[in-house]
Amino acid sequence: MKVQLLSTELIKPSTSTPQSLRDYKISIVDELCPVMNVPTILYYPTHIHTSGKEYGSSISKCMHLKKSLSKVLTRFYPFAGRYMKDAYLVDCSDQGAEFVEAKVDIRLDDLIGQGKNLKVELLNSLLPRPIGAGDQVTDPLLAVQLSVFACGGYAIGVLSSHRIADISTTSTLIKEWATDARLLLGGFDENDNVAVFPIWNTASMFPGQKMSGLPLGLTREKENVANPKFVTKKFYFSKSAIAKIREKARLDNSSERLPTRVQSLWGIIGKAIVDINVANPETPRGFLIISGSEHEGKNRSTHSEKSMWKSLLNIHSSIRGRRKRGGTSRPGRSFNALDPEISSVSMFSDWCKSPFYEADFGWGKPDWVSSVSVPMRNNVYLLSDKSGEGIEAWVNLNIDDMPKFEQDSNIMELTS
Repeated sequence: MKVQLLSTELIKPSTSTPQSLRDYKISIVDELCPVMNVPTILYYPTHIHTSGKEYGSSISKCMHLKKSLSKVLTRFYPFAGRYMKDAYLVDCSDQGAEFVEAKVDIRLDDLIGQGKNLKVELLNSLLPRPIGAGDQVTDPLLAVQLSVFACGGYAIGVLSSHRIADISTTSTLIKEWATDARLLLGGFDENDNVAVFPIWNTASMFPGQKMSGLPLGLTREKENVANPKFVTKKFYFSKSAIAKIREKARLDNSSERLPTRVQSLWGIIGKAIVDINVANPETPRGFLIISGSEHEGKNRSTHSEKSMWKSLLNIHSSIRGRRKRGGTSRPGRSFNALDPEISSVSMFSDWCKSPFYEADFGWGKPDWVSSVSVPMRNNVYLLSDKSGEGIEAWVNLNIDDMPKFEQDSNIMELTS
């Protein structure tokens, strides 16, 4: 798959941000977030009424997306600013979000149709920037790439800075962007008239302490695809597989309480990763799990250690996972001051409730929504499929660990 970049432009808010909102101070939760961009890609097939036979249709679609993005940035104005890391604030100066146009030399269904055989690292070329390219004064806090495939289908790749946004904030932005796009076309329903106006006041509730974030080892450069250190693969859990896992993992032996779908998958996946890293009863090592639903708050979930469910509790004696020595953070202390007994860290993120599959820009809803290859170890994202009944697990592991994960008995039995 070859992706040719055609143009790059900065999209500014259609209405200037008031001077009174120029400085947006970030919260302590924002400070602790790693230097990275949160990646999401939405894929839209070719429809009969937008067959893409004329190049002009791609041009008009691109202009329409730019115009509607400019409109939504008025309400989501920090995304058009620049982060000032020395001051721990966003300069809401309307410098603009980055918008990249590109074309792809294959059909969209040739990419999506690969299923579990998909080389996930190919998807990164549908993003406008490297995932680790953040926190410099020149870095946009929002970057978008519109990639048009040979068939006329297209993908919208979105990168949002983790300094101001989690997946909940990003999905809200995309949903509102799509709504504004439909309104510009005159295609809307009664719910489209209720615009979301975020209140950017997280720092008033969780004041910043000028702390350094969690180091993930991400770089500003493209990953070396030829000689990767990490690999990402997609594992699909069907509705029936999830039901089977939940039934096996009742929260106690007598009640009818079942773990949630997400808890169940965290248990299966978490146990497999732990087994690779630390499950040696003779030499037990600590393992830190950072997890959280990305929908527990308006702008950021709380990072917390969770046993998740029964399968992890069963091996808790050999994975003494803790947040950090003393259990709490102290102002000015680096977030990576971990217990020296902790040998590995695993990050789990739940994106299942994100309304990405509702993002209709006027040409229909996406056929697929994906993550990408994230060059870091033991990182897992969960996304619902289009039906909302199955779940895709995007698992990022050291390249030597992935074959062991794939050979785990539960993973082999329950995924496709």
